[in-house]
Amino acid sequence: MCKNRLRLWHRLNPDVAIYGLYGGPPADSGRFVRELGAYLDDFWAFPLDRNPEWKWRNGDLLLTEWFVEHGQVLPWDSIFVAQWDTVAVEPLGDLLPPLREGEMLLSGLRPIREVESWWQWTQGSYRPEYEKFMGSVRARYGEVSEPLCCQFIGVVAPRQFFARYSSIDEPELGFLEYKVPVYAQIFGIPLVADTSFRPWWAEDPATAGVKRTERLVHAWPTQLRLSMMLLEGHRPGGRRVFHPYRGIYPHDPRALAELFRHRFRSP
Repeated sequence: MCKNRLRLWHRLNPDVAIYGLYGGPPADSGRFVRELGAYLDDFWAFPLDRNPEWKWRNGDLLLTEWFVEHGQVLPWDSIFVAQWDTVAVEPLGDLLPPLREGEMLLSGLRPIREVESWWQWTQGSYRPEYEKFMGSVRARYGEVSEPLCCQFIGVVAPRQFFARYSSIDEPELGFLEYKVPVYAQIFGIPLVADTSFRPWWAEDPATAGVKRTERLVHAWPTQLRLSMMLLEGHRPGGRRVFHPYRGIYPHDPRALAELFRHRFRSP
């Protein structure tokens, strides 16, 4: 599946360098670099043997560790974070809104006050951590005017964001979907409107009845149906980015053969 995605990224973005960040079990990193190295301009493996739940909750810290230990010596101004279960079917230059150097894009960016009454990360058992995070921010930086949150699916981050983020106090406090945008606000990083991802907030009572075509980017574990992605991806004016999808996407003859082989092989 990773090869499938990397061939698609290369075909659509031939002049864009692709840096690999491996976050699986450290013992398996050698196999991944052997298999994927030909598709990557660089490869780095997160060295700590943390459990998958910790890595999922702290994806921002994996990116920061990559920057501190490796990525800051590579030639780049901004990074587009292409997650393994994301499919984009048009070039990044067409998919993303215009971005100037130093600007940051976070999918689904919106004020926390709009989601606070129903969003899982500000309610229930997660509420004390959220309040502790906001209290810590106020104590260190003062009041943040209109704190923001996002869905950490589509991200374009400039170098200066990681340079500042790598030195924050209590890096594991809070959840990345409000922690990252709030710190971007604190650092004065310009945030651009998300016109490309527009994720569906599944818990939002106001969007419970939206059409399936409005649910093709979301943060829930239930993956998308390939048939819907193919139809929407070819429809004039349709969506061109999808998440999450953990299968083969048939973007070329080789991928089509792989799809049939994986779907119809004997158990």
